[in-house]
Amino acid sequence: MTTAVRDVDVRGYDVGVFQGLNDFPVARAYLGHSRDYVTELGDVICNYGLHDVVGVTLLHRHFEIAEEEMVVREFVDNVSYMTPWNVDALPRVLPYLWKAQVDGGRATYFPLEFCAYPPDNQVEVERDLDRLTGSTAFLAAFAATLDDLGLREIFGLAHLRSRDGLVLGDDETLLETTDEERRILTLRPARAREVQGLDTTQTLWVYRPARARMGAVINAGSGGVHCAAHCWVHCTGH
Repeated sequence: MTTAVRDVDVRGYDVGVFQGLNDFPVARAYLGHSRDYVTELGDVICNYGLHDVVGVTLLHRHFEIAEEEMVVREFVDNVSYMTPWNVDALPRVLPYLWKAQVDGGRATYFPLEFCAYPPDNQVEVERDLDRLTGSTAFLAAFAATLDDLGLREIFGLAHLRSRDGLVLGDDETLLETTDEERRILTLRPARAREVQGLDTTQTLWVYRPARARMGAVINAGSGGVHCAAHCWVHCTGH
């Protein structure tokens, strides 16, 4: 049975939605049974021409946050740090991750994490976000596909501009590592050979349209994110 989504609602931040995400080990286990579906989700993105705007993300959380907190990404010297910030003391931040819920023919998108972009990037990012939130047919189709495949708790949408503060060299990908004690996620460029030597899980899929057919192929060379299973700080002893 195909889910019929007639209405789309993009909500504001709800800490309860973030708190309800699967812990990373649970999300990683679910991914093992769902990895084949990431191309189908990419087909939806490419069919609506939004492959340059969003990718597919593995929904998960690495640490707990309080009722008055949200996770915010900032950039320092080609490294991204994601930490909990108090919602009452926030600068200008914009969402970059969303979870979709489907109920009674309505798709509701909730932002999960936010980015503190440099002032020079704000206007372009806001224009991109307006394009995304205005693409209601796409948002309805993506949510319906998630619902049909039983993937609403496993995959969500990620705004690709959230990587703009990071510069990747040749043969580099993005490696996400966690310090659970200090509640810091670190995202940095890493050589492919470094990632291959770690126990990692891919958590972001980027797409480009396939030339020979309608649909998508995974753009493996365009900065997917790999999340290390263990805390980098603890494992290296620093």
